[in-house]
Amino acid sequence: MRSRWKGTRRLTRPFTDQRSRALLAAFLISELGDGITAVVVPLGVYAVSDSVVALASTFLGRMLAGSLFAAVGGTIADFVDRRPLLLVSYVVRAALVAALIPLSETNPAAFAIIGILVGAAGSFDNPAAESALRASYRHDLQSLATARKTGKTISQMVGPAVGGLLFGLGGLTLALGINVLTFVIALALLSAKRSMPVNGGKATVIENAGLMAASTIAGCEGRLPPVVSMAFLSTAGASFLVAVATVLAVPYLAELPNTPDGAYGFALAAYSVGALAGLWLAGIGEWGNVRLKSILIFSAVAFGAITMLSVSVPRWEIFAAAWFIWGLAFGPEDIVSDSRVALIVADRWLARVYAAWSILGKLGAAVAYILVIALGDLDAQSALLTIGLLYMAIIPVLLIFLPQEPKESARDNYLES
Repeated sequence: MRSRWKGTRRLTRPFTDQRSRALLAAFLISELGDGITAVVVPLGVYAVSDSVVALASTFLGRMLAGSLFAAVGGTIADFVDRRPLLLVSYVVRAALVAALIPLSETNPAAFAIIGILVGAAGSFDNPAAESALRASYRHDLQSLATARKTGKTISQMVGPAVGGLLFGLGGLTLALGINVLTFVIALALLSAKRSMPVNGGKATVIENAGLMAASTIAGCEGRLPPVVSMAFLSTAGASFLVAVATVLAVPYLAELPNTPDGAYGFALAAYSVGALAGLWLAGIGEWGNVRLKSILIFSAVAFGAITMLSVSVPRWEIFAAAWFIWGLAFGPEDIVSDSRVALIVADRWLARVYAAWSILGKLGAAVAYILVIALGDLDAQSALLTIGLLYMAIIPVLLIFLPQEPKESARDNYLES
């Protein structure tokens, strides 16, 4: 009998359901390892090379390699059993991190190159894990999206902090050793799970709205479904704005009077806390009668306004509070976009769609970095005010001109198997 799960009981179900719990746990631990890597490798590159150019090249190389790996991994994951693909990836990532330990003392160039590969390797198996989760938990995609995004946010908060702490306590050897252990744990968690083939995990009962939405992808004749194109555009735009704000926040906060040394970290923490709250509030919300385009347009206006708010009053507390609100406001866009895209895309295309989604996010951030570099020394406050205003004006207009999603796809699918 069909029923709706209410409140946090429904949202926590993916963490205990046998169809998703092992993969969710393995994904969380592996991303924790990625967070450690994201801090330890750049610190190690700088420690062994004493070169800012080498450090910047590491970040750039990771972004470029990550985009390539995501494209390849997404394509492969749609044609093979995704479980062995993930298992092999965890073994390779553990081996690469282990190889870094002796190289830190003997070969700085090799350390940097393998460090780039380690940092980008997570992009290879992410599409497989993302698609496998959606394929196995189609009966309640909103709850799954909330669980997945929550785990990702937590790992992004904890991983870098743990990496920095380990590096400070025991140097590269300790940090990299624990980093290897995270991938070994992820491997063990996933080893007991059965296969995750493509085209699997469909719900036993699907609402008419779900059938109507899923059928629209067949009629797109090679074009992206409206829901997917809107989600892609919104992600690229939001990644651009976040990257600009993240870079310019450093000089802005540094120049403010009476600002503590840890203000930038406090602002990032405030965003993360807001994001967690926003994800769970969005997860328990009812979005069935709200079009995705309406949510994305509202979010774009809110993101631009919050960017302007963050520097409207020259106090670091206002900046941190604005970033908390930003994280909170991102919840509905993140959850509804994910659940609507997963609902409308066939299982055999899921990995490639999530790979493309990830790549567009990286490209949006890359454009932001290039813009900041090209413009040179900017007044951070004026730049953020201007960019926030332009974002409010441009992104909603672009979204308006995209095709509207079918009315039936604006209803969410909450089914109990």
